[in-house]
Amino acid sequence: MGRAGMKTTTSGMDWNVMLGLTHRLKHDRNMKFYLLILTGCYFGLRAGDLLNLRWSDLLDKDDFTVKEQKTGKLRKITVNPAVKDALIHVSRELTKVGRYVEDDYVFANRWGAPLTISYVNKQLHKIFPKYSVKVQNPSTHTLRKTFGRRIWEMDNKSERSLIYLSEIFSHNSIATTRKYIGVTERQIADVYLKL
Repeated sequence: MGRAGMKTTTSGMDWNVMLGLTHRLKHDRNMKFYLLILTGCYFGLRAGDLLNLRWSDLLDKDDFTVKEQKTGKLRKITVNPAVKDALIHVSRELTKVGRYVEDDYVFANRWGAPLTISYVNKQLHKIFPKYSVKVQNPSTHTLRKTFGRRIWEMDNKSERSLIYLSEIFSHNSIATTRKYIGVTERQIADVYLKL
């Protein structure tokens, strides 16, 4: 969260750190942020699109389509089995306490409206230090960047993965994507040294 008119840069999390964090949140019964961080990192959506998802969009589905608020583009997302399991688990927990309704927002406040980005950012500023997760300027954007870094690293930091991510993120160029996920000049230089 930066001041108006100022750009701040957030970093992503290491994938294993994210998995550890979500495991601990689940163990501590913080189901809302367990699911929010997990889906945010697996879907790579902008916060506004993530927070507007409804249970009916996701539950018992192999994929779903989102019309991105920022770009107006349709994006089809395949639901990873780990996310399916988490959705089923959290929906069952909510049903037990009479709080799950199929058309509800997944990330709803106590009045049934979607959580605000501002609220989520404030909570992430508390959650990350509480669980000793080191992130530069933690925010909802951390989740999207975690997704991007994971895709890039899983594909051996290839140019191909940057092309995929550029398409997924609706970036105008691979250079934008490279900068977005935090590929530094030093990392690029290291590629040449490894030849």
